Amino acid sequence: MKILRKICSAVLCAAVAVFMVCSLAEGKEKAGALSAEDFVPADTVAVSDIIEGLTARSAVVTEMTTGRVLFEKEPQEQCECGHYAKLMVLLLTAEKIDSGELSMSDTSVVSEYANSQQGSQIWLDKGEKISVEELIKSVSAGNANDGCAALAEKVAGSADKAVELMNSRAKMLGMNGTVYTDCTGMGEGNVTTAKDTALLCSELAKYKNLTPYLTCWLDTVRDGKAELVNLNRLVRTYKGVTGMKAWGSEKAGSCIAATAEKGDMSVCVVLNGCDSQEDMNAEAKKLLNLAFDTYEIYTPELPEDMIKETVVCGGEELSVKLAPEGLYPIVIPRGTYRMVECNFTAEEKLDAPVKNGETAGEIRYTMGGEVILEGKIVACKEVKKMNFICGIKKLVYNLLSM
Repeated sequence: MKILRKICSAVLCAAVAVFMVCSLAEGKEKAGALSAEDFVPADTVAVSDIIEGLTARSAVVTEMTTGRVLFEKEPQEQCECGHYAKLMVLLLTAEKIDSGELSMSDTSVVSEYANSQQGSQIWLDKGEKISVEELIKSVSAGNANDGCAALAEKVAGSADKAVELMNSRAKMLGMNGTVYTDCTGMGEGNVTTAKDTALLCSELAKYKNLTPYLTCWLDTVRDGKAELVNLNRLVRTYKGVTGMKAWGSEKAGSCIAATAEKGDMSVCVVLNGCDSQEDMNAEAKKLLNLAFDTYEIYTPELPEDMIKETVVCGGEELSVKLAPEGLYPIVIPRGTYRMVECNFTAEEKLDAPVKNGETAGEIRYTMGGEVILEGKIVACKEVKKMNFICGIKKLVYNLLSM
């Protein structure tokens, strides 16, 4: 009787399961396959319309931790470099400080070259001594040309050497549309692109010790003799902003590189050639909000059934642990993380010798059938091939353990 009840229960469960599967299939047939569009709010304005509606001649929006370009408009169009060049001087400075070759308290003696700079400045006197920290302030918030020249000379030894380092570092970052002809960015021939500026900002954003200077609204240097006012208005009007620089000229229009953080995301917006400062600030805010509202960071989750160990044939050890390699957080449309699927394959056995990091399988993440991330499953350690002496030792050990 018990057996009969079990059989009836099993049949009933199977019937219910079939009914549920059929209902789901029918519902999916009526509604269509689930896609990213199902998670987009009905009142969302087309991104392409927003980008095309910008007054900026060129624009790039990136997620800095992943390097993913979210939106763009003529990203490779060259324009005046202007005060963006000072971000490269700040990057070289940050790297020197990080390596211990320079400190905030170090002083620079103002040269004739630095003293001769025109335009935005803090009125440095030739022979004056000023700290690296004050020069960083003058460059971060004040766009000071004389402060930038003095800082560049302190970092590189001379203004000419600084320009060499700036161009070399730009090349390393893949800033292929950028050329520096002087350290301030004010001379003829200094050019860059929105894409290149975003790459520069993403690298500079790694140095959190500069954030207080890049987000400072008002400050003074030289014992109050020079006042600094940040042209990047977002530092006081946008929550989560972390820098970087705003400037403008008659030829270039209004330009801004602005970075901000919200949750796990770090976004950089670069706008070049806006019609006015008001348009520039409004468009920068709009694009930051669009990025944060439209995307999110997805950190790959490992499936519970992923093989974590595999057999080693002919090795000094019987098995080796496995782990994923090459997985990293990625950007996905907000609210679509439930659509991410993970599949993996792994070798049931490996032949010795096994190298540390040897590929034993692959892991792949997909969304809607499209691969969005893939990595390898690798051996966590080296396993040597068993030799005669090792075999005897194992045999004796096993005999004694019996």
